[in-house]
Parts: sequence; structure tokens; C-alpha cells
Amino acid sequence: MKDQFANEDRFRIHTESLRNGHVEKIQEEFSCDFIDVKEDRLIFKDPVFVSGEAYLADSDLVLHLDIETKAIIPCSICNEPVEVPIDLKGLYLTEPLDQIKTGLFSLVEPLREAILIETPAFAECNQGNCPARNELEKYFKKPLSSETEDPDGYRPFENLKLD
Repeated sequence: MKDQFANEDRFRIHTESLRNGHVEKIQEEFSCDFIDVKEDRLIFKDPVFVSGEAYLADSDLVLHLDIETKAIIPCSICNEPVEVPIDLKGLYLTEPLDQIKTGLFSLVEPLREAILIETPAFAECNQGNCPARNELEKYFKKPLSSETEDPDGYRPFENLKLD
């Protein structure tokens, strides 16, 4: 599905128009459909806001972007859906001009990758205070108390002689 967006003009950067020091301002709101994720444990429903600029530096296309959206993932404790903000500020992406054969660069893949990389693997509802945590506390590993902990730590090679 994301391939259909690659040809959409709003996702394209025309590299020829950036010659001679021109800068293209980017200020777009995209449907999250281009992220193209079909998983039960990761959902995108909110639009993706992208702002920034595109310009040429030597033989590279440079994108300097801010990206905002939200993902929905299950709470690590109770499995209820948690809305997680994705907020990338000052992201720099570069692409060599010799890799852009047609002079048209699509933002679809770089935006998708940046958003998916930034999406956390785990989240907890109620700003990290899941109500089910108390019920499950007995199953969590308890940290060692300072009384039972060895102050010097475990040293398995303490008596090893290196000659």
C-alpha cells in the first residue's frame, strides 16, 4: 500500500528545483496510511505532521525535518491500548543525488522508517502507573537488598593468575 503514496506529489521532492542554493520548505499533514503497518500490537490512526526543509549540499539531498504523530501499543503490564507520542525533532536525512535517477525523491520510505524506529517497543498506561501493576507485583523480580548484596560484587576470576 505504501507504494501508492510514493507517486503522490505531496511526498515528492523535485531535486532540480533545489539547484543554485534553493531551499524547499516542507509543511505537510499526511494520512498515516503510508506507514502501512498491519499488526495487532502496533496501530497508527493519527495524521503525521511533517515540517522542515530540503536542500542540496554538494552531491546530496539533505532533509531537515520535524515529525509528529501517535502510535497505539499495548501496555506492558495490562495489555490495554496506550497512545504513545512520536516526536522527532531536528531529524537529518541525506540521499546521494546519483541515487535519485529521475530527479524526484519520495519521502514515503524515509518518513516510514524514521517513525517506526522511533516507536517504542514498550509502554505503560497511566503515564507509567498501570493500575494492574499492584496485582502483578508478586511476579516481578525484586532487587537485592543492600544487606544481602556483596559490596564488592561477584568476581569469578578473582584468583586467576596471568603470567
